[in-house]
Amino acid sequence: MEYGESTTNGGVTYQHQCSHCGGNKHHVKGCIRYAYVFLQSLPLYPVGRRIELECTECLTRVDQQGIDAQLYKQLLGSAFTVYQFLIKFTGLILLIYLAASWWQDRQAEQRQLKQLVSYPQINDFLLIDYRKLNNHNRPHEKFRIAKVVDLTGDTVSVIYGNFFYQHQSSFEEAISSGQTRAFSYFGKNSHNFTQVQFIDLYQREGIVKAARPEGNMLFGNFIISDTGYQVSTSYIPGEREFASGLAFERASYIEDHLVKAFVKFEQSATLGFAAGQIKLAEIYLAGDVVKSDFDTALYWLEQASLQSNKRAIKKFAIVCQQTKACDLTSFYQRLLDFGVNITINKTNL
Repeated sequence: MEYGESTTNGGVTYQHQCSHCGGNKHHVKGCIRYAYVFLQSLPLYPVGRRIELECTECLTRVDQQGIDAQLYKQLLGSAFTVYQFLIKFTGLILLIYLAASWWQDRQAEQRQLKQLVSYPQINDFLLIDYRKLNNHNRPHEKFRIAKVVDLTGDTVSVIYGNFFYQHQSSFEEAISSGQTRAFSYFGKNSHNFTQVQFIDLYQREGIVKAARPEGNMLFGNFIISDTGYQVSTSYIPGEREFASGLAFERASYIEDHLVKAFVKFEQSATLGFAAGQIKLAEIYLAGDVVKSDFDTALYWLEQASLQSNKRAIKKFAIVCQQTKACDLTSFYQRLLDFGVNITINKTNL
């Protein structure tokens, strides 16, 4: 911290006699000493003040020791205005404002983080402090970006990026630059957390940042190259109904759009389209449009699994573990009997 001085004009006094020339007329000069950090023109706060008298005849200056104590006190009170002191707090006021703004932004960021962790959605991006999950990393391998890829019951499935970062600022940089959109950026294996485990990781400061795209945009960049479902040129039963359901699901401006989407997904599932069966199962699991029904969800997931749909098999396993009456071993056996080629291990399932 450095210190500077500024001088103010305190007028003229005739109450002091110059010891050199005997003159009585003196200019009153007030000096304020103040602290500053970087710029002398941006004072932080005042640290002292004093009065000097300058004889108008011989220009001799007199400080506090040469002035009568009563006169000095009187001049000290009259030479400085409130404004002259307030302006010396400019740096401190600015510093408090910046600190308050930072604190408010920090609190808003933390509220958003808690909200996204408590109610995750597919395509949410997370910055994970991987040291909370694995303590065998190198010193610079601190953070990894993760993306929510599936929500099944109370299970959140994420995939991790293949890169480690040393600083939290890399989260926004990697997304805004399009790095996370690269084909090989994220690993193929998903990692499952129960909602309780997910929140626990957040409370242990394992999830330090989170962001949710608006549409297909996040931090000014696309998160995926293609957002629309492309209907095949050849006819596949249930596919067009599935695409129509997706359109209704996104059309929030249409009254009862989620109900209309449910009807289309139900038609798609009934016609045997695997993606429609999975979507219908997800609706029954969520319980937002219709009453939550895990048994019905398991039924439709099994129908999709019988078509060798890996996503359906994984989701069935997750839901089955949350349902007391569900026998996962029997499910796998039914798939094998039906001719579905599956690999039952912790990595794939």
